[in-house]
Amino acid sequence: MIKHLYIKNFVLIDELNLDLHDGFSVFTGETGAGKSILIDAISLLGADRANTAFIQKGAEKAIVEGTFNLHKNKHACTVMQEAGFDLNDETVFTREILSNGKSTARIDHRSVTLSLLKDVLSNEIDIHGQRDTAYLLNTSAHVHLLDEYLKDQKEVQQVQEAFRIMDSLQKEKEKAAAEIYNENDLEYFTFEINEIEEADLKEGEEEELSAKEKNYQSIKESYEKLNAIFTMYDDSFSDAFFEMNHLVQGLKVSGNAETAQNAVNDSYYSFNDAIEQLRSMLDEFDLSEEDINAMEERLFLIQKLKRKYGHTLTEILDKKAELEKQVQIIAHRKEYLKEMDQKIAAAQKNYDEKAKMLSQLRHKKAPLLDEAIAANLKDLMLPNARFHTEIKDSPRSIQGSDHVEFLISMNPGEDLKSLSKTASGGELSRLMLGLKVIFTELQGIQTVIFDEIDTGVSGPVASAIGKKMRSLAKTCQVFSVTHLAQVAAAGQDHYSVAKAVSDGRTSTSVTLLNQKQRIQELALIASGSVTDASIKAAEELYQRNQKS
Repeated sequence: MIKHLYIKNFVLIDELNLDLHDGFSVFTGETGAGKSILIDAISLLGADRANTAFIQKGAEKAIVEGTFNLHKNKHACTVMQEAGFDLNDETVFTREILSNGKSTARIDHRSVTLSLLKDVLSNEIDIHGQRDTAYLLNTSAHVHLLDEYLKDQKEVQQVQEAFRIMDSLQKEKEKAAAEIYNENDLEYFTFEINEIEEADLKEGEEEELSAKEKNYQSIKESYEKLNAIFTMYDDSFSDAFFEMNHLVQGLKVSGNAETAQNAVNDSYYSFNDAIEQLRSMLDEFDLSEEDINAMEERLFLIQKLKRKYGHTLTEILDKKAELEKQVQIIAHRKEYLKEMDQKIAAAQKNYDEKAKMLSQLRHKKAPLLDEAIAANLKDLMLPNARFHTEIKDSPRSIQGSDHVEFLISMNPGEDLKSLSKTASGGELSRLMLGLKVIFTELQGIQTVIFDEIDTGVSGPVASAIGKKMRSLAKTCQVFSVTHLAQVAAAGQDHYSVAKAVSDGRTSTSVTLLNQKQRIQELALIASGSVTDASIKAAEELYQRNQKS
């Protein structure tokens, strides 16, 4: 639900801070006062297209910011968490429109894409105007609405899964039947399979070899230098150094020469100790020349296979399985297609069983849906309306084997027809409201906004619409922009939208009315003036329509 709305430099609104509440809120005001501006602002938060025409004249940018409580919206919470947002008691959504035509979107002051903004709020807000009837007139949506009414999605999900399996098998067969291979293909595929098999790839080998390779690369240079040192020492330096030290120690001298003898002798043994330490270091490398050659050859082989068949060992093995399937198709084409036909037949049988169970459930629940909608239509002063959920057989699809369409008859003796061919504008608005009472809670929608859908009705019908909106507000937040006192009188909160002219500029303001102000506003809406008689009539209307 929307808890707070902040708007700045948006069309006629200079700056607006508006607290919004649970239940049913109504917005009234003169034509042109700016009631629809509020709807445009909320639509913008729902990721509607930005337009520089929204920016107030002379301003550099327009800002719309809404504070929402999303805890009851499972879809929004899931999308937010997947996007890395923390879930708080309040979430702030912001749209800014710049005069250069650019716009920005933010969630909790972090820049986001419009697609993410739209996804988060997709089930949060539902806005309807008098002729916004896509919800009703889109026949393809009727089956989904009926399935939502089932309240148990198990059968629906089983049908969807069975269809996916059946469809996948059918596409696999069609692909196999369309492909043409020859003996050269068979020979080449067999060669590739053998090449992968002979490599004897093992799970985890790639990681192990990569670690060894990394370690080897780090010691390779030292390894080569050490071998060069030992070769030089063993082949030429060791014997010469020994002989030199022997000759130096055999000198018959004294004084400074004796110091030189000791230094040479110490150097000889120190150097030998150092060489032995280096030899032990080489032993710790635990890599013989044979090991190194084997590792390099193995790595070369794997890299070769990766270039040909996939970026990882898993992809290479998957490619082998794919090649084996191709060989099976070529070598046993008729047998393979026959086997696929058997699998498809089994999948179709399973699908038909699941679809039949779902169809039976739909036929069982459809009359209950019809009754519930009929009761709502009666409350909305459509006593002669007949609503019927028509279910016909249809080709297999992911939705099952039923074609579902909502039909309506508005007058006695009139045949049931599609909604679009039957209802007038005012009637269609009441139909939509009657359906909304049934489906809004099932869809998880938190805020429903009606933009003057009561146009063209009056008297008892208007009161019925107001009371029905109030009833809908028991399960979600409801806003209604209205010109009718009967509808406004049913609201739990009443906001007055007014415009004023100051210094040649027109601006819009929104005010939450107290009870006295509400009565005066209702009197003005109903009679066009505020008199003792209109005040009394407004008080009676208010008390009557506040009863739920």
